[in-house]
Amino acid sequence: MVNCLMDKAKITVFFAGPENDSDKALLSKNFLGMNVEFALSDTGLTFRDYKEKFSIFIKGKFFDFALIEYIELSIVLEYLPATTVTILDTHDIVFDRIKSFKKFNLGYDGIMLTQKEELHIYQCYDYIILIQKSDFENISKKMDAGRLLLAPHPAVLKKKRIRKKAHHIGYVASPYQPNIDALNWFINNVWDEIWRKHSFTLNIYGNIKHSFLLSSEMRNKNIIFHGFVDDLEKLYDSLDIIINPVRCGAGLKIKNVEALSHGIPLITTSHGASGIEDGASKAFLIGDTPNEYMFAFNMLAENYDFRKRLSENAFEYAQFNFSEEKCYADIFKIMN
Repeated sequence: MVNCLMDKAKITVFFAGPENDSDKALLSKNFLGMNVEFALSDTGLTFRDYKEKFSIFIKGKFFDFALIEYIELSIVLEYLPATTVTILDTHDIVFDRIKSFKKFNLGYDGIMLTQKEELHIYQCYDYIILIQKSDFENISKKMDAGRLLLAPHPAVLKKKRIRKKAHHIGYVASPYQPNIDALNWFINNVWDEIWRKHSFTLNIYGNIKHSFLLSSEMRNKNIIFHGFVDDLEKLYDSLDIIINPVRCGAGLKIKNVEALSHGIPLITTSHGASGIEDGASKAFLIGDTPNEYMFAFNMLAENYDFRKRLSENAFEYAQFNFSEEKCYADIFKIMN
């Protein structure tokens, strides 16, 4: 989003976290000309501290727009001049997230809001960004739709080569509770039959690695935890099929968007397909049960032509739905 907005306006980012040398190097390399204000130089910032830091930062400054990332940081609204157009980037609906966590008995430590409280905070903004169509349609029934902006996550469109023989399955995830639940479900209910039949390797990337006890049994079943990697393009080059067996949570599933934008065959769930339902069976496959997942794997493993066709459909779907111009059209419109 910052990359796109830099072409339209002068950007200042007030960052809630600490400053370090690697971040500064990355910013100077990739975001030249953008001003970044770090809230502090070490860890341990409370919401009260953050409000104080922001009040000092904003004093005497004027901005046409203030884009607030996540509803938690609505605490800064009181310090913004009335002439500043305020925009909340929700990422997901908090009330839906809480309800989903509760359904699957997952520990939840995020902000607690009732639906009424969440909508009340929305009303404090000029505009609300929603990341997927179903969220947009839901909220538009409860408040003025003219203040809602639909802005999905744009994709880096880089089509990958589809190999004749599939060997490597991939899952890219953070240690977020729904990701841990998804991987546990997949390993315990699906993987044994898949690796015995097809000799696939399950490659797991990201810091989710630290949430699992790495055992010789997992290694014997062709499960490899790679941990965090810097080069996502190299990662996607190595994969033949991507899974996202997520069962709960909220919002658009970014790992699905990334798989589609690289043209890699994807198997997700009905929940994972939220916001991209119209691509099911054409751009990606859905498996909600072990048998459905196994059926999808068999189709992809045993039929190169089908796998190639699904890959082409996935990339076309991403091109049509997740270009930067399309995803941010609503935001650019109000800024113009």
